[in-house]
Amino acid sequence: MSYFPILNAPYCMGETTLYNFPPNNWESTKCVDQYVSLTYIKNNLWHSVTLDKLSYLSYIKISGNNIVDLAPEGVLPLLSLSSVELPKVSKELPILSCSHTVVPEYRSTLGLRSSSMVTSYQGEVNFFPSPASLLTFSPFLQFGEHIENYLLFLNVEKSPKKRMAEVEIYDAHSKLLKQTQSVCNNQVNIISLDDSGFDDQSLPVVVCETMAAIPFYFSSYKKGELLSFEHTHSPASLVVLGNRFNTQRQLKEYWFSQLKR
Repeated sequence: MSYFPILNAPYCMGETTLYNFPPNNWESTKCVDQYVSLTYIKNNLWHSVTLDKLSYLSYIKISGNNIVDLAPEGVLPLLSLSSVELPKVSKELPILSCSHTVVPEYRSTLGLRSSSMVTSYQGEVNFFPSPASLLTFSPFLQFGEHIENYLLFLNVEKSPKKRMAEVEIYDAHSKLLKQTQSVCNNQVNIISLDDSGFDDQSLPVVVCETMAAIPFYFSSYKKGELLSFEHTHSPASLVVLGNRFNTQRQLKEYWFSQLKR
């Protein structure tokens, strides 16, 4: 039941392309038209609006400009495909009646467009449990004149109620704390990584012990003239055999114990 966010980042407008066809040809899926919905938070409730009906084997691109009159400013816009229309108001993130695949999951093209170029990746987001935790390493920082580096911390949870957490950024070699930043659930939280004292030999470690997220690493050259957009996977995705999530738990416990608060 994946959702597809419209992202945002400095100097950029988000744009998301939805596809009403499966990402592989070996898993059985429904060949049906689907409703395109926009879901967002207002007054501590989830609100959903039907935008279109997408024919099977078709696609649609929706940008932040397309929904400015539909969702309040500053909220996280979530797009979805479903064979039935979503409830207009709900206390929890609606469960989608849609086609589902496992490897890979249904994906969209999540893009960021500046006045000069566009960058994108194939992705989706499913709601995270609350509370949960995050451990990720960032080898994606870029250095040079006019380059800015950011962490985009994307969280989605079932509940629309606002809650906060602390993101801590450490140096992997010294284990020293370099930066602390407050983040909010159900948001794309934008955190600058340029004032933490990292250089091209550094490996930042990003930790949040009470909130999970998809960590994106975004770099901009000359305020959007060139863009770079990457993300890391959870530790469990790096384990091929055995109990992946038990291994992830052990990795988190090890690194949480090593870092110098």
